[in-house]
Amino acid sequence: MVDISLGLESEPLSELTPFEPSWNVAPQQWVPVITSTGVHGESNVPRHMRLMRWGFRPSWGKPSNREPINARFETVTEKPMFKQAYARRRGIVPADGWYEWMTTPQGKTPWYHYRMDGSPCYLAVVWETWRDDEHHLESFVMLTTQANEDCKDVHHRMPVILQPNEIKDWLCGEGTPSATEVGLIDRHPVSKKVNNATHDGPELIRAIPTLLDHE
Repeated sequence: MVDISLGLESEPLSELTPFEPSWNVAPQQWVPVITSTGVHGESNVPRHMRLMRWGFRPSWGKPSNREPINARFETVTEKPMFKQAYARRRGIVPADGWYEWMTTPQGKTPWYHYRMDGSPCYLAVVWETWRDDEHHLESFVMLTTQANEDCKDVHHRMPVILQPNEIKDWLCGEGTPSATEVGLIDRHPVSKKVNNATHDGPELIRAIPTLLDHE
């Protein structure tokens, strides 16, 4: 796993914050998110990390088992659920890579995607705060876009990936991420064990043989 504050000039998680790196992050789990927005909505605070739950609950929403984990970047400003978060509460999830599932005649196969140069993927998210009389929840949704040539054979969508020079403007609510350039992302098939959130460890991102390897 990457050093999640690497190159981002961000204060890391507090040593008192319980977090263990994972190779198989699932919805409803808690993930370090980098933001420049404070707990009470303060803008342009020093860049730092907070644990947030993957699975978006708007401030006016009610607890649900259908809270979205992804939002289309193309329409995020049009959706009442997301547009205020996009304007005021942006974040970044640094990751080694991500999984997508390819549909094949033999069923679905997971593929691990990652940057060819080995550097972290800076995944764009928006987040929101929800409160009731007893709880305070910060949750986020991953932004996705149309897959580029590197990824589209596996899946038609991919995460919005920020380049290092886009991070400052993105977190300040001023920037719009550019399309991920072709030739940046590599991929390989991995074990279907990633479909079970109880499985974890570096072996999950190990490449597995395919029929094409024997042709």
